[in-house]
Amino acid sequence: MSFTVNAVKNPKWANEEHNMIDMEVDFVEFDEAWLPYTTSPTDVVEHSRTLYSRALAGEFGTIADAESTEKWTPYYEDSIEVSTEGLVQLLLEKGLLSDDEVDSILLEKTEHVGYYRRTDDGVNRQWGGGMA
Repeated sequence: MSFTVNAVKNPKWANEEHNMIDMEVDFVEFDEAWLPYTTSPTDVVEHSRTLYSRALAGEFGTIADAESTEKWTPYYEDSIEVSTEGLVQLLLEKGLLSDDEVDSILLEKTEHVGYYRRTDDGVNRQWGGGMA
């Protein structure tokens, strides 16, 4: 279904990739004067592709920049730790521990650190344990 465009205003890039344009459109077929509308060059409806081309040609004014979305940025903290394995190896080399003593002091443990969820897009979301 295709609609008749009466007027267009406020074109703005819908994303940072500049492949969609948001705008306000006054369609003849609707009572509402200005409807928010997003166009793209690959849209299935012809009037959307036409609106995109006309906006790109500057017919509705300069296309404003997309609103910047805040993205998660990793941050790091430096720390210095003593490696348990390294310390044990050093004590073994210095003769302060025997192989039998090493077996008695090393402990293996499993610790819950967070959750993850597989998603359709192949990205495994993580939460907890400092992961976002």
